[in-house]
Amino acid sequence: MSEGRRKAGKTLLVVAVILVVVLLLLLPPTQDLLRKYLLDPFSPQYPEEVQMEIVRKLTLDANGGEITGYTIDLPRPVSIFEDGTYLQKIGSFAVSPSYDHLWDNGTYDTMVWEGGALYDTFTLTITMKVTQRMQVWKLDEGSVLDKDEIPQYYQDSYLDDQWRIVVNAPEIEALRDDIVGNETNVFLIAKAIYDWIDENVDYHIWPNTDGPLSSLDTYEKLKGDCDDQSILFCALARSAGVPAWLQLGAVYSPDSGELGGHAWVQMFMPTADGGTNVTIDIVNDRFLVWMPNLFCEFTDNGIAEDLQKAYYTTSISFDPSTYGPNEGPVREDDWTVVSYQESEETVALNLIVIAREDF
Repeated sequence: MSEGRRKAGKTLLVVAVILVVVLLLLLPPTQDLLRKYLLDPFSPQYPEEVQMEIVRKLTLDANGGEITGYTIDLPRPVSIFEDGTYLQKIGSFAVSPSYDHLWDNGTYDTMVWEGGALYDTFTLTITMKVTQRMQVWKLDEGSVLDKDEIPQYYQDSYLDDQWRIVVNAPEIEALRDDIVGNETNVFLIAKAIYDWIDENVDYHIWPNTDGPLSSLDTYEKLKGDCDDQSILFCALARSAGVPAWLQLGAVYSPDSGELGGHAWVQMFMPTADGGTNVTIDIVNDRFLVWMPNLFCEFTDNGIAEDLQKAYYTTSISFDPSTYGPNEGPVREDDWTVVSYQESEETVALNLIVIAREDF
């Protein structure tokens, strides 16, 4: 055999080996192994499951005067299941005193307490045990379908203006065109809006505001907290023809031991096998990730009045003549995590998926 033929044979062998290696790297099992042994050891690790016991105490204090009447409307937390597994499981649940009414609002129930004259204090206590499980949705533009494939229920419920989710405004429509253009794939639409807000809207807590900003106000100021940024996301997604809605609750920090109020986005992503609801937590840089330190109390049902009530849960009437200048009743709402336990099993979030570690 000539030297030229031997070199040609070696070249063909090298090419064949390279092709085999490339094909192996494209296989999902190989990618899983590479991720496990090369990426996971250097990625942030989070508990797969968390168990918490939460105590909430809401107190109305007449503060030396007379409350003539009050109504407290609180969503009753429910278990949340997606993709055949639970994200949130409500175990034991107790309220004291018992509520006067329980209203069915579709995606959630409302517990209602009503009272008349009050000269001292009224305190209601809610104690619950909750199990949260981490979920990462491995979706992309190839597995997610176009917006026309979204079920009609979501289109009927979550495409229009809703309280401070202002959709039908020239400013929102122009911004939607700049961000989304003519894109129809639900994943790409959601990712484009998420990236734009993440890059252009600063996190800011507004002092002394009456509830969240509207989507127009947040766009104008380019600042806002979790509620404001989530509301802007919903407005832009709806303007692009993709239903998106709010979930309200809290996020727990094991380091500080504090459970603070929080808001994020839920939306439906259609796939060939049906589709699923996914979580988008903009201010915490979580795209298609449900973290196990989230606690959901309220899922928006698309009705403006119900969304507004989720922010304004207490109505108090009082006799002004029984108070001095700039005085009135006092409302306090305290959340305490009395026990917290993480599972030994952990989940690694690839550094591409998570932009910063703040669990």
